[in-house]
Amino acid sequence: MPDSRIRDAYDRVTLDPESSSRILSALEAAASPGEETANVKKIRKPLSVFVVAAILAVLMVGTAYAAFGVPAYTGSHYMHGEGEYRSLAALDKVEKTVGYPVTAVERFTNGYAFEMLSVGGEAVYDEEYNVLEEYYGVMIQYCRDGAPDVMLCLSPVPALSGDRELPEAAETQTVRDVTIRLNRDHYKLVPPDYEKTPEDEANIAAGHYMLSYGSDQIEEYDYAFAGFTLGSVEYVLMCQDADRVGLSELAAMAAELIAAGE
Repeated sequence: MPDSRIRDAYDRVTLDPESSSRILSALEAAASPGEETANVKKIRKPLSVFVVAAILAVLMVGTAYAAFGVPAYTGSHYMHGEGEYRSLAALDKVEKTVGYPVTAVERFTNGYAFEMLSVGGEAVYDEEYNVLEEYYGVMIQYCRDGAPDVMLCLSPVPALSGDRELPEAAETQTVRDVTIRLNRDHYKLVPPDYEKTPEDEANIAAGHYMLSYGSDQIEEYDYAFAGFTLGSVEYVLMCQDADRVGLSELAAMAAELIAAGE
């Protein structure tokens, strides 16, 4: 029987039921012992609900592949060099591994402080689970007493995307000639046999409402995001509790990172 940890992690990718079932089967058949353990650890530890790469696909590259006529999905992909670090003193080593510059701060002015950094493999897959592109992602966890964690996620601008048209942001701000894209998105996790309601259809059509199949029960979350690009690297700050850490606070944190990257 396939390792249940693979299914537990993959169920959190935002896909339609048919695609999810097809790619999951390929995952279970292809994963070798030890690889799924590393991937699940990376996926589940920083965020309790979603595979980070799937969120970034929606925010940053979700429409790019469709524009080029390439049906594609992003997801976890084991690569040599994955690991976790408890100090930003490891940034030189991290940058050598991932192959791109990483801008981070020890502490933001709002009190959020560095907690942990993880490096994990990610890939763009076609519908047959063939790897179209692979790269390293970086996730940095920031904590503040009495507040939900904020994650900073980095990944290189995908080579496949070309001249991209990114999904429309709910709000934008410009800091030092860098555009910060701000979104508050509602994520609804549902069981595989869930049927969309007219309200779901209307919310999806309106935008910033994501339906994800694979959960044992219906769960709903509001995420706040602040995304921007520095050079050839995408940055996304995210918080699972948008009511407590909203767009204005994430935008201020993004501005501090942009200043630090100069």
